[in-house]
Amino acid sequence: MSQPEQAWNTRRTPPGRALSYWKDVIRQNLLDMNIASRDERGFRGHIAKYSFGPLKANFISVSEQRVWRAGTPQSRSSDGVFHLIHVRKGVQIAEHQGRKLTVEEGSCLLLDCRSSFDLNFPQGVDALVFEIRRDWLQGWLPAPEAAAACIIDGTSSWGATLSSALNNLTPSSIARLELSPTVIAEQIAVLLALAAVPQCSTLTSHKRSLLRRVTEIVRERCQEPDLDPAAVAAAMGFSRRYVHVLLAAAGTTFSDELYAARLSRAERLLSDMRYDDWGVAEVAWRCGFHEPSHFTRRFRARYGLAPTAFRYQRN
Repeated sequence: MSQPEQAWNTRRTPPGRALSYWKDVIRQNLLDMNIASRDERGFRGHIAKYSFGPLKANFISVSEQRVWRAGTPQSRSSDGVFHLIHVRKGVQIAEHQGRKLTVEEGSCLLLDCRSSFDLNFPQGVDALVFEIRRDWLQGWLPAPEAAAACIIDGTSSWGATLSSALNNLTPSSIARLELSPTVIAEQIAVLLALAAVPQCSTLTSHKRSLLRRVTEIVRERCQEPDLDPAAVAAAMGFSRRYVHVLLAAAGTTFSDELYAARLSRAERLLSDMRYDDWGVAEVAWRCGFHEPSHFTRRFRARYGLAPTAFRYQRN
């Protein structure tokens, strides 16, 4: 199996058509979702798809982009698909199942494609993306949705083992594999089960539901400069301490969630030409930041550019 089952590349597309071509490729061959890029003219992308029995492996290299999808009643059927995303180069900033996550190089994220998600790749990404049918994955993870939206750390425990195995899987190494594709798929599933189960084991389905509502409130009210855990707890009808307990069980904090929500809101405002009349100080204030300088530091740390440069690059 030296040649990919299918391959696509934007290199031969006409000038200015690469992003449009990429959208069509992704929607027809990976998943129906929205795609945008701040650099349409310089956009580039490449995919090579291989089959491993019940798995489809997509080796993807793409420049800066944002992809998102809203879950629909049709997408919640029992035959849903999961994506296991192994980040090889770059950073993935994700919002999924009420959580905001930053997936570093070497780590993985399991995405439940029946649910809404928003993935941002501010510097582009090289990634290996597996398409996994839910009914097949249940053979190793009885409730795979419970493992979704949890980062699988590629530097520790079984996460490191999974990451090492996936790093060894490349288009060139596939030609030298002596095991059958189905056996390879089963080995990946076993490692995924070992790595994923501990990540979210402290969260029951009820707590995950509560956590999702907490993060929704944070997103809805993040522009309030004085928003704190007590205000969210009052809206939920339980104690401030329980807000901290829920977030800690998910491996995050109130401060992390609040700043992620504020920066996400700022990114949307700076990406929208309708708000070009707002200066950086106005955007900062509208997103809950007291000081423009603090906003600028936070924004640069997350997106790699100062707010003004981010807006300029879009234009």
